[in-house]
Amino acid sequence: MKERGQPFVKTAQQVKAIKCLNAVTNSLIYGGSRSGKTTAIIRNMILRGLKKPSRHLLVRHRYNHAKVSIMHDTMPKLTPMCFPGLKIKENKSDSYYEWDAQSGGKSQLWIGGIDDAERIEKILGNEYSTIFLNEISQISFEAVTTLQTRLAENTGLKLRMYMDCNPPGKRHWSYKYFHEGLNPDGTAHGLDTQYCVLNPMDNIENLPPEYVRILEALPERQRQRYLSGMYLNDIEGAHWSDQDIINAKMRVTTDLVKVVVAIDPATTDNPGSDECGIMVCGLDDQDGGVILDDRSAKCSTRKWAQRAVNAYHDYNANEIVAESNQGGDLVKDAIHAIDPNIKITMVHAANSKRARAEPVAQLYELGRIAHDPPENKETALAKLEEEYTTWIPDEEPWSPNRLDAAVWGFHHLFKLGKDGGGSGRTRFGVV
Repeated sequence: MKERGQPFVKTAQQVKAIKCLNAVTNSLIYGGSRSGKTTAIIRNMILRGLKKPSRHLLVRHRYNHAKVSIMHDTMPKLTPMCFPGLKIKENKSDSYYEWDAQSGGKSQLWIGGIDDAERIEKILGNEYSTIFLNEISQISFEAVTTLQTRLAENTGLKLRMYMDCNPPGKRHWSYKYFHEGLNPDGTAHGLDTQYCVLNPMDNIENLPPEYVRILEALPERQRQRYLSGMYLNDIEGAHWSDQDIINAKMRVTTDLVKVVVAIDPATTDNPGSDECGIMVCGLDDQDGGVILDDRSAKCSTRKWAQRAVNAYHDYNANEIVAESNQGGDLVKDAIHAIDPNIKITMVHAANSKRARAEPVAQLYELGRIAHDPPENKETALAKLEEEYTTWIPDEEPWSPNRLDAAVWGFHHLFKLGKDGGGSGRTRFGVV
């Protein structure tokens, strides 16, 4: 693994990616997690700013994610590695970087988020020589076309729009746009586009071995996305599509009015036992739901109870929700043995898993649910998302423990069906 401050040496695949960035107006670098996509693109933007005094823009869906991942992580690592000796001044109040161009004058790299109305309005008041849309799986095509109108700075530099992502499903607009030459409505866009794939193994010298092992241990579809960098097909019969997950990641959560820790308990502790599903679910003040964290694990009763109690306190939850059919007294006893003051609400499974899951899947289809895991952890909900997109009701022999826990949480928060029992009748009310 390369130490901080060592010079940047391009790998063969990174050379191809940089050629792609320089070849056409619209380019996409996609692939697995931590493959060096963002570093290569920002490096290219700074090089462009060195040639001519100019303005450049990096946008993510959420400004806070851009601040954490780019301003607190990528830039402090990238600048000493790629541009030792170059003075890059950070303007924290307006979120931009500034440096001297070689021909005189100043260049700037602005950082923004589409979810910040005031900031994006300020950004759209400028014109840019380069616009970089970071993680476009979470950016709508409408936002892309709006930002394209700001790619208009006349500095002598060729205009460039860069995009990157961990590839979502093939229904996403980016697959049609770059692989098929089509807009989302099926019409040909006629623009010059190229794409290049960068995967973690192309950046292996810059990664800790533990991180690669984490990716290799992911479920198959998540491994294909985050390790192999593949666009995925939806699985026929699954309640959730990959686009449902992308939409959940795009939804902006407002102030939370209620948080629960939902448990799908495991009643045995042996090598063949199921995991205990432990999901932290919330309800916001716009009557939307959110998955905040996944604390699921395969462990003893004492340990999963402790994990649930820790999650309860970490997120200042209102209560713990658990299935009464599956060891209801066990859940109460295990949790109250650790903290007797925690409120526990038991919910009863009156219907099949399919019937319970359908109204929650409908909430996703309606754009009512957000996935908002801990900052800068794009794989934090990967196992839940794998269960969502691969579980086929009535056909799969395995038990989707994370899915079950999330379903219990949202049934309780939204009062779905009769007494949270999963009658299939959806009532979008607030507890």
